[in-house]
Amino acid sequence: MNEAVATSILQWVASAENQYKAGPGKGSYGSLQQLVDAKLMTTDQFDKYGYKFDVNATGAAFEATATPKEYGKGGKRSFFIDQTGVVRGDDHGGGAATVGDKPVQH
Repeated sequence: MNEAVATSILQWVASAENQYKAGPGKGSYGSLQQLVDAKLMTTDQFDKYGYKFDVNATGAAFEATATPKEYGKGGKRSFFIDQTGVVRGDDHGGGAATVGDKPVQH
């Protein structure tokens, strides 16, 4: 259950990033705080499901990851999404997923 929610939240982040880039970002992706400030996201859901979420934006690209806060308790797989919109992930023993991981089947 938590893994499915984590992938859904990452898809939401990607959608918010695209909206931000098309609007207030003026062609650039935004940090998580910029997405919240633009009212494209709220942070309340990030603490509920046993996953830690990170967003790293650098103008023309972004990467967002979801890693289990307590490996094995809330989930085992880590997940990754970037501007391509493809959710990727695998079991990294609590470490972060990367662009090199295989796409996740929903």
